[in-house]
Amino acid sequence: MQLDDADDWAWCDQQYPAVVAYVKAQQIPHGEICDWPEWDCAPYLGLWAVEDPADQGYVGHWILVGDSSGSQPQPVPFDHLPADELAEPREALLAFAKKWAALAAAASQGQDWVGSPSLPGELNSRADQLKRQATLLLQLAEDDELWQDDD
Repeated sequence: MQLDDADDWAWCDQQYPAVVAYVKAQQIPHGEICDWPEWDCAPYLGLWAVEDPADQGYVGHWILVGDSSGSQPQPVPFDHLPADELAEPREALLAFAKKWAALAAAASQGQDWVGSPSLPGELNSRADQLKRQATLLLQLAEDDELWQDDD
């Protein structure tokens, strides 16, 4: 699916309320919740920064956001990571990929995970989905062309 700039802007704008709701539901400590993603691949995922309440002006958490519209059959699940050692969006995306790959590997051995990311269904199908999406995140994080504006 190829979006034009207006569609891209609209998708990102529509995700913001879902980001706010997720941050509040997960009780993530925060200052300002950025109203625009630091990086996105609309209409599939975006990476939002949430300000550290103890260190205003700096990222405290990264929020990975999938499509909240319900139009994707297996949307990327929402998840979060502390930004302690993840200063850049690309580093955060890579960290999500590694986290999900590890969760998927453990789940394929029968070990369920608690908390985020939350996926519906049986453990095996959740493990398969998370593994596929971890692979996608890794490919996106490693694609230099996607990040050339950040260099």
